[in-house]
Amino acid sequence: MKDSLLRFLVVVVFWLCGLGPVTSGSADEEKKVVFAEEDRRSLWEDVIGYRATVDISGMGLYSDEKGDLANVFAIGFDANAKISRWNRDLATIIVQLYGVRLENHPAPPPFFEGEDDWEFTPRICNVNFHLSGDGRFNIKAGHYEMPYGLEATINSNGTLRQFTHPSNLGTKVDWGVTANGTFPKFQYEIGLSRGSGMEFESRGNPYAVAGRIGTPIDTENFWGTTSYGLSFYQADLLLRNGTLMDRWRVGLDGQHYIGPFGGLGEISFGETAGEATINMLTELNVSNPKETLLTYSQFRWVNQKRAMAWDDSGSIVFGVRYAPDNHWALSAQFTQQLWRFMTAPTDQLFQLQLRYRL
Repeated sequence: MKDSLLRFLVVVVFWLCGLGPVTSGSADEEKKVVFAEEDRRSLWEDVIGYRATVDISGMGLYSDEKGDLANVFAIGFDANAKISRWNRDLATIIVQLYGVRLENHPAPPPFFEGEDDWEFTPRICNVNFHLSGDGRFNIKAGHYEMPYGLEATINSNGTLRQFTHPSNLGTKVDWGVTANGTFPKFQYEIGLSRGSGMEFESRGNPYAVAGRIGTPIDTENFWGTTSYGLSFYQADLLLRNGTLMDRWRVGLDGQHYIGPFGGLGEISFGETAGEATINMLTELNVSNPKETLLTYSQFRWVNQKRAMAWDDSGSIVFGVRYAPDNHWALSAQFTQQLWRFMTAPTDQLFQLQLRYRL
Protein backbone atom coordinates (compact mmCIF):
# COMPACT_ATOMS: atom_id res chain seq x y z
CA MET A 1 0.00 0.00 0.00
CA LYS A 2 2.75 2.40 0.93
CA ASP A 3 4.71 1.54 -2.24
CA SER A 4 1.63 2.13 -4.40
CA LEU A 5 0.91 5.45 -2.72
CA LEU A 6 4.52 6.54 -3.10
CA ARG A 7 4.52 5.60 -6.79
CA PHE A 8 1.24 7.50 -7.30
CA LEU A 9 2.67 10.63 -5.65
CA VAL A 10 5.78 10.42 -7.84
CA VAL A 11 3.63 10.19 -10.96
CA VAL A 12 1.56 13.22 -9.88
CA VAL A 13 4.65 15.31 -9.13
CA PHE A 14 6.23 14.56 -12.48
CA TRP A 15 2.94 15.29 -14.26
CA LEU A 16 2.62 18.67 -12.54
CA CYS A 17 6.18 19.52 -13.56
CA GLY A 18 5.28 18.77 -17.18
CA LEU A 19 7.72 15.91 -17.45
CA GLY A 20 5.16 13.13 -18.07
CA PRO A 21 4.28 10.17 -15.87
CA VAL A 22 6.83 7.52 -14.96
CA THR A 23 5.57 3.97 -15.14
CA SER A 24 8.83 2.11 -14.78
CA GLY A 25 12.01 2.49 -12.83
CA SER A 26 14.29 1.29 -15.65
CA ALA A 27 17.54 3.14 -16.36
CA ASP A 28 16.53 3.93 -19.97
CA GLU A 29 13.30 5.63 -18.92
CA GLU A 30 15.08 7.56 -16.16
CA LYS A 31 17.48 8.88 -18.80
CA LYS A 32 14.51 9.94 -20.92
CA VAL A 33 13.15 11.90 -17.98
CA VAL A 34 16.53 13.60 -17.44
CA PHE A 35 16.83 14.47 -21.12
CA ALA A 36 13.28 15.84 -21.17
CA GLU A 37 14.08 18.05 -18.18
CA GLU A 38 17.28 19.31 -19.83
CA ASP A 39 15.43 20.02 -23.08
CA ARG A 40 12.75 21.95 -21.17
CA ARG A 41 15.40 23.96 -19.31
CA SER A 42 17.21 24.70 -22.57
CA LEU A 43 13.94 25.86 -24.15
CA TRP A 44 13.26 28.10 -21.13
CA GLU A 45 16.73 29.65 -21.39
CA ASP A 46 16.23 30.19 -25.12
CA VAL A 47 12.93 31.97 -24.48
CA ILE A 48 13.94 34.07 -21.44
CA GLY A 49 17.42 35.45 -20.85
CA TYR A 50 17.88 37.37 -17.64
CA ARG A 51 20.32 38.87 -15.16
CA ALA A 52 19.64 39.77 -11.55
CA THR A 53 21.68 41.37 -8.81
CA VAL A 54 21.45 42.75 -5.29
CA ASP A 55 22.44 46.41 -5.11
CA ILE A 56 23.74 47.82 -1.80
CA SER A 57 24.93 51.39 -1.24
CA GLY A 58 25.75 53.77 1.57
CA MET A 59 26.21 57.53 1.25
CA GLY A 60 27.37 60.14 3.70
CA LEU A 61 26.72 63.83 3.05
CA TYR A 62 27.58 67.02 4.86
CA SER A 63 25.71 70.29 4.45
CA ASP A 64 27.70 73.36 5.44
CA GLU A 65 24.49 75.34 6.02
CA LYS A 66 23.06 72.71 8.36
CA GLY A 67 26.44 71.89 9.89
CA ASP A 68 25.65 68.21 10.39
CA LEU A 69 26.34 64.81 8.84
CA ALA A 70 23.58 62.86 7.08
CA ASN A 71 23.36 59.31 5.75
CA VAL A 72 21.48 57.51 2.98
CA PHE A 73 21.38 53.71 2.88
CA ALA A 74 19.81 51.66 0.09
CA ILE A 75 19.42 47.98 -0.63
CA GLY A 76 17.55 46.66 -3.62
CA PHE A 77 16.90 44.04 -6.23
CA ASP A 78 17.79 44.87 -9.84
CA ALA A 79 16.73 42.47 -12.59
CA ASN A 80 16.54 42.62 -16.37
CA ALA A 81 14.94 39.92 -18.53
CA LYS A 82 14.39 39.57 -22.27
CA ILE A 83 11.72 37.28 -23.70
CA SER A 84 12.57 35.94 -27.16
CA ARG A 85 10.84 33.49 -29.47
CA TRP A 86 10.58 32.76 -33.18
CA ASN A 87 13.95 34.42 -33.86
CA ARG A 88 12.90 37.77 -32.42
CA ASP A 89 12.66 39.64 -29.11
CA LEU A 90 9.12 39.82 -27.74
CA ALA A 91 9.55 41.93 -24.59
CA THR A 92 12.09 43.37 -22.16
CA ILE A 93 11.32 43.45 -18.45
CA ILE A 94 13.09 45.69 -15.91
CA VAL A 95 12.49 45.40 -12.16
CA GLN A 96 14.28 47.68 -9.66
CA LEU A 97 12.87 47.49 -6.14
CA TYR A 98 14.68 49.31 -3.32
CA GLY A 99 14.37 50.10 0.33
CA VAL A 100 15.94 53.45 1.21
CA ARG A 101 16.75 54.87 4.65
CA LEU A 102 17.36 58.59 5.24
CA GLU A 103 19.06 59.86 8.37
CA ASN A 104 19.15 63.60 9.01
CA HIS A 105 18.90 64.42 5.29
CA PRO A 106 19.09 68.21 4.66
CA ALA A 107 16.83 68.11 1.55
CA PRO A 108 14.83 64.86 1.38
CA PRO A 109 13.06 63.99 -1.89
CA PRO A 110 9.32 64.82 -1.86
CA PHE A 111 8.20 61.16 -1.60
CA PHE A 112 9.87 60.87 1.85
CA GLU A 113 8.03 61.90 5.02
CA GLY A 114 10.97 63.90 6.37
CA GLU A 115 14.68 63.94 7.00
CA ASP A 116 14.54 60.62 8.92
CA ASP A 117 12.48 58.04 7.08
CA TRP A 118 12.28 54.59 5.47
CA GLU A 119 10.64 54.28 2.05
CA PHE A 120 10.05 51.52 -0.47
CA THR A 121 11.06 52.93 -3.86
CA PRO A 122 10.36 51.18 -7.16
CA ARG A 123 12.86 52.92 -9.41
CA ILE A 124 12.40 51.49 -12.90
CA CYS A 125 9.78 48.73 -13.16
CA ASN A 126 8.27 48.20 -16.59
CA VAL A 127 7.70 45.90 -19.53
CA ASN A 128 8.64 47.03 -23.04
CA PHE A 129 6.70 45.01 -25.65
CA HIS A 130 8.56 44.80 -28.98
CA LEU A 131 5.58 44.81 -31.32
CA SER A 132 7.19 45.41 -34.71
CA GLY A 133 10.05 42.94 -34.23
CA ASP A 134 12.59 45.31 -35.77
CA GLY A 135 12.78 47.78 -32.85
CA ARG A 136 10.83 50.52 -34.63
CA PHE A 137 7.64 50.28 -32.61
CA ASN A 138 7.40 49.21 -28.97
CA ILE A 139 4.94 49.81 -26.13
CA LYS A 140 6.33 50.30 -22.62
CA ALA A 141 4.07 50.07 -19.56
CA GLY A 142 4.89 50.55 -15.89
CA HIS A 143 7.19 52.81 -13.86
CA TYR A 144 9.65 54.48 -16.20
CA GLU A 145 12.11 57.36 -16.38
CA MET A 146 10.65 60.42 -18.06
CA PRO A 147 11.81 60.52 -21.71
CA TYR A 148 13.35 63.95 -21.62
CA GLY A 149 16.82 65.43 -22.09
CA LEU A 150 20.13 63.88 -21.11
CA GLU A 151 18.53 61.44 -18.67
CA ALA A 152 16.99 59.58 -21.63
CA THR A 153 20.46 58.50 -22.81
CA ILE A 154 22.53 58.25 -19.59
CA ASN A 155 21.83 55.86 -16.71
CA SER A 156 22.28 57.87 -13.49
CA ASN A 157 19.99 55.82 -11.21
CA GLY A 158 21.49 55.36 -7.76
CA THR A 159 24.59 57.47 -8.51
CA LEU A 160 25.75 60.86 -7.24
CA ARG A 161 25.99 62.24 -10.77
CA GLN A 162 22.57 63.62 -11.68
CA PHE A 163 21.09 65.94 -14.28
CA THR A 164 17.99 68.18 -14.37
CA HIS A 165 14.92 65.94 -14.02
CA PRO A 166 13.90 66.55 -10.37
CA SER A 167 14.37 70.32 -10.41
CA ASN A 168 13.28 70.93 -14.00
CA LEU A 169 10.39 68.49 -14.51
CA GLY A 170 9.41 68.02 -10.88
CA THR A 171 9.84 64.24 -11.08
CA LYS A 172 12.33 61.76 -12.50
CA VAL A 173 10.02 58.73 -12.83
CA ASP A 174 6.28 58.16 -13.22
CA TRP A 175 3.66 55.46 -13.86
CA GLY A 176 2.34 55.24 -17.39
CA VAL A 177 2.69 54.04 -20.97
CA THR A 178 5.06 55.08 -23.76
CA ALA A 179 5.45 54.39 -27.47
CA ASN A 180 9.12 54.09 -28.41
CA GLY A 181 11.39 52.85 -31.15
CA THR A 182 14.60 53.21 -33.11
CA PHE A 183 14.99 53.95 -36.82
CA PRO A 184 18.29 54.17 -38.72
CA LYS A 185 18.36 57.97 -38.44
CA PHE A 186 16.50 58.72 -35.20
CA GLN A 187 15.14 57.36 -31.94
CA TYR A 188 11.86 58.39 -30.29
CA GLU A 189 9.82 57.91 -27.13
CA ILE A 190 6.59 59.62 -26.08
CA GLY A 191 4.62 58.78 -22.95
CA LEU A 192 1.46 59.55 -21.03
CA SER A 193 1.78 59.04 -17.27
CA ARG A 194 -0.09 59.51 -13.99
CA GLY A 195 1.77 62.64 -12.87
CA SER A 196 2.29 61.42 -9.29
CA GLY A 197 5.96 60.42 -9.46
CA MET A 198 7.24 57.60 -7.26
CA GLU A 199 3.81 56.57 -5.94
CA PHE A 200 0.67 55.97 -8.00
CA GLU A 201 -1.97 58.46 -6.84
CA SER A 202 -4.93 59.98 -8.68
CA ARG A 203 -6.03 62.81 -6.35
CA GLY A 204 -7.00 65.80 -8.48
CA ASN A 205 -6.45 63.82 -11.71
CA PRO A 206 -2.77 64.68 -12.31
CA TYR A 207 -1.03 63.74 -15.56
CA ALA A 208 2.23 64.15 -17.45
CA VAL A 209 3.09 63.93 -21.14
CA ALA A 210 6.76 63.75 -22.12
CA GLY A 211 8.63 62.88 -25.26
CA ARG A 212 12.01 62.99 -26.93
CA ILE A 213 13.32 62.45 -30.46
CA GLY A 214 17.03 62.24 -31.08
CA THR A 215 20.07 60.46 -32.41
CA PRO A 216 19.79 56.66 -32.24
CA ILE A 217 21.93 54.99 -29.56
CA ASP A 218 22.55 51.30 -28.88
CA THR A 219 22.01 51.36 -25.13
CA GLU A 220 21.58 53.65 -22.13
CA ASN A 221 24.69 53.60 -19.91
CA PHE A 222 26.50 55.68 -17.30
CA TRP A 223 29.27 56.85 -19.62
CA GLY A 224 27.08 58.24 -22.39
CA THR A 225 27.57 58.36 -26.15
CA THR A 226 27.56 61.11 -28.76
CA SER A 227 23.95 62.06 -29.41
CA TYR A 228 21.54 65.00 -29.69
CA GLY A 229 17.85 65.37 -28.97
CA LEU A 230 14.73 67.54 -28.80
CA SER A 231 12.28 67.06 -25.88
CA PHE A 232 8.90 68.35 -24.71
CA TYR A 233 6.96 68.08 -21.45
CA GLN A 234 3.49 69.08 -20.23
CA ALA A 235 2.15 68.17 -16.79
CA ASP A 236 -0.16 68.84 -13.89
CA LEU A 237 1.96 67.28 -11.16
CA LEU A 238 0.59 66.07 -7.85
CA LEU A 239 2.52 67.66 -4.97
CA ARG A 240 3.03 66.24 -1.50
CA ASN A 241 0.34 68.52 -0.04
CA GLY A 242 -2.26 67.21 -2.51
CA THR A 243 -2.33 70.25 -4.81
CA LEU A 244 -1.43 70.29 -8.50
CA MET A 245 1.31 72.32 -10.17
CA ASP A 246 1.24 72.87 -13.92
CA ARG A 247 4.41 73.16 -15.94
CA TRP A 248 5.56 72.75 -19.52
CA ARG A 249 8.99 72.55 -21.10
CA VAL A 250 10.69 72.40 -24.49
CA GLY A 251 14.33 71.39 -24.38
CA LEU A 252 17.46 70.67 -26.39
CA ASP A 253 20.20 68.31 -25.25
CA GLY A 254 23.46 67.07 -26.67
CA GLN A 255 26.63 65.22 -25.78
CA HIS A 256 29.82 64.81 -27.76
CA TYR A 257 32.97 62.81 -27.05
CA ILE A 258 36.48 63.20 -28.41
CA GLY A 259 38.83 60.55 -27.05
CA PRO A 260 38.67 60.66 -23.24
CA PHE A 261 36.90 64.05 -23.16
CA GLY A 262 33.16 64.60 -23.13
CA GLY A 263 30.96 67.67 -23.30
CA LEU A 264 27.26 67.61 -22.33
CA GLY A 265 24.59 70.28 -22.38
CA GLU A 266 20.86 70.70 -21.85
CA ILE A 267 18.67 73.79 -21.98
CA SER A 268 14.92 74.02 -21.39
CA PHE A 269 12.38 76.80 -21.82
CA GLY A 270 8.87 76.81 -20.40
CA GLU A 271 6.63 77.79 -17.49
CA THR A 272 6.17 76.66 -13.90
CA ALA A 273 2.82 77.62 -12.36
CA GLY A 274 2.49 80.34 -15.00
CA GLU A 275 5.99 81.78 -14.44
CA ALA A 276 8.48 81.70 -17.32
CA THR A 277 11.46 79.44 -16.59
CA ILE A 278 14.83 78.74 -18.18
CA ASN A 279 16.82 75.73 -16.97
CA MET A 280 20.37 74.97 -18.14
CA LEU A 281 23.07 72.40 -17.37
CA THR A 282 26.53 71.93 -18.86
CA GLU A 283 29.09 69.25 -18.06
CA LEU A 284 32.71 68.56 -18.97
CA ASN A 285 34.12 65.14 -18.15
CA VAL A 286 37.23 63.02 -18.61
CA SER A 287 37.42 59.21 -18.46
CA ASN A 288 40.31 56.76 -18.64
CA PRO A 289 40.61 54.25 -21.55
CA LYS A 290 39.19 51.38 -19.48
CA GLU A 291 36.20 53.50 -18.40
CA THR A 292 36.79 52.73 -14.76
CA LEU A 293 37.45 56.33 -13.71
CA LEU A 294 35.35 59.41 -14.53
CA THR A 295 35.85 62.97 -13.35
CA TYR A 296 33.28 65.63 -14.18
CA SER A 297 32.32 69.23 -13.53
CA GLN A 298 28.85 70.72 -13.98
CA PHE A 299 27.35 74.18 -14.05
CA ARG A 300 23.63 74.48 -13.26
CA TRP A 301 21.56 77.60 -13.82
CA VAL A 302 17.83 78.28 -13.34
CA ASN A 303 16.23 81.61 -14.25
CA GLN A 304 12.59 82.23 -13.36
CA LYS A 305 10.36 85.26 -13.94
CA ARG A 306 8.72 86.42 -10.72
CA ALA A 307 5.92 88.96 -10.36
CA MET A 308 8.25 91.97 -10.60
CA ALA A 309 11.49 90.71 -12.19
CA TRP A 310 13.59 87.73 -13.20
CA ASP A 311 15.30 85.79 -10.40
CA ASP A 312 17.95 83.09 -10.82
CA SER A 313 20.14 80.58 -9.02
CA GLY A 314 23.42 78.97 -10.01
CA SER A 315 25.73 76.24 -8.73
CA ILE A 316 28.82 74.25 -9.70
CA VAL A 317 29.45 70.55 -9.16
CA PHE A 318 32.72 68.60 -9.11
CA GLY A 319 32.64 64.81 -8.98
CA VAL A 320 34.66 61.64 -9.43
CA ARG A 321 33.62 57.99 -9.76
CA TYR A 322 35.92 54.97 -9.63
CA ALA A 323 34.48 51.57 -10.61
CA PRO A 324 37.26 48.97 -10.97
CA ASP A 325 34.77 46.25 -12.00
CA ASN A 326 31.04 45.58 -12.36
CA HIS A 327 30.63 45.12 -8.60
CA TRP A 328 32.28 48.04 -6.76
CA ALA A 329 31.91 51.79 -7.27
CA LEU A 330 33.28 54.61 -5.12
CA SER A 331 32.05 58.15 -5.80
CA ALA A 332 32.61 61.60 -4.33
CA GLN A 333 30.93 64.91 -5.19
CA PHE A 334 31.15 68.53 -4.08
CA THR A 335 28.40 71.06 -4.82
CA GLN A 336 28.82 74.81 -4.30
CA GLN A 337 25.82 77.08 -4.62
CA LEU A 338 27.02 80.33 -6.18
CA TRP A 339 23.81 82.29 -5.67
CA ARG A 340 20.21 81.39 -4.81
CA PHE A 341 16.71 82.70 -5.43
CA MET A 342 15.70 85.76 -3.40
CA THR A 343 19.35 86.22 -2.31
CA ALA A 344 19.02 83.29 0.13
CA PRO A 345 22.24 82.09 1.83
CA THR A 346 24.36 79.74 -0.27
CA ASP A 347 25.35 76.25 0.84
CA GLN A 348 28.10 73.70 0.25
CA LEU A 349 27.37 69.98 0.03
CA PHE A 350 29.90 67.14 0.29
CA GLN A 351 28.85 63.59 -0.71
CA LEU A 352 30.68 60.26 -0.53
CA GLN A 353 29.12 56.99 -1.72
CA LEU A 354 30.19 53.34 -1.71
CA ARG A 355 28.14 50.95 -3.85
CA TYR A 356 28.34 47.18 -4.30
CA ARG A 357 26.42 45.03 -6.75
CA LEU A 358 26.50 41.26 -6.19
